[in-house]
Amino acid sequence: MKFQCEACERLIPLESYRLESGGLVVSCQRCGAENRARAAQPLAASPSVGGDPFASPRTAEEPVLEASGRVSAPALRVVRGAVATSPPLDDDALFAPPTGHCPKCVSARREVDTSCSQCGLVYANFVESEHQPSEALRDEWRRLAGEWGQWEAHDRLLTLAMGRGELATAGRLYRVRLARAPDDAVAQRAREEIVRRATLVVPTEVEGAGPSLLSRRMRGAAIAVLFLVVLLMTAFIIQRVGVLMSGDVP
Repeated sequence: MKFQCEACERLIPLESYRLESGGLVVSCQRCGAENRARAAQPLAASPSVGGDPFASPRTAEEPVLEASGRVSAPALRVVRGAVATSPPLDDDALFAPPTGHCPKCVSARREVDTSCSQCGLVYANFVESEHQPSEALRDEWRRLAGEWGQWEAHDRLLTLAMGRGELATAGRLYRVRLARAPDDAVAQRAREEIVRRATLVVPTEVEGAGPSLLSRRMRGAAIAVLFLVVLLMTAFIIQRVGVLMSGDVP
């Protein structure tokens, strides 16, 4: 379920709300404006505009929206069923960003720009084959498009991408989807899950530090022993040379 914010006119998932003074208060996560829906007073005793006594009166169930800082606003618009809308099944819509977006990081771009301000890509140097998912991930992404509203299907794709080391590639695919459908709450949730899973990949540098430190210590000890042996041999040779020169050879 979504609602249309009266301040920024965007469709926002209805995730949090509160009741205040007998009305519903919904905060927009994008612009921070508070949208208020209150019950209108019955107008059964009042004639409608134009003086028609037979016009239907306004009921108390009709919500009226009041955006913070505004004098008046239309009724709160709630949009149902828009979250689980499946993407098109053709490869151009599934794998390629729409016009006006960077082909690499899928951020918004201007026609006059020659490079991306986000990832630094020079558009003329873009090689599409270098940023394509593996064939296994491509097949799973096509399959996912047919069952977009089922979170188990997204979890299956993310598990495959994580096992193949393609979490970043999966993230780009979801960015492509969000570039075409910015209000897709399923794609937004999947991107958050990708970030969470990426933090679970802990580097193994600490595990490899033990043998590496021991190796350095052993190498240092070997060098010290070798230096001591060379020093003793040098002292012995100097002593023998001194004896030979003094003529005290037995």
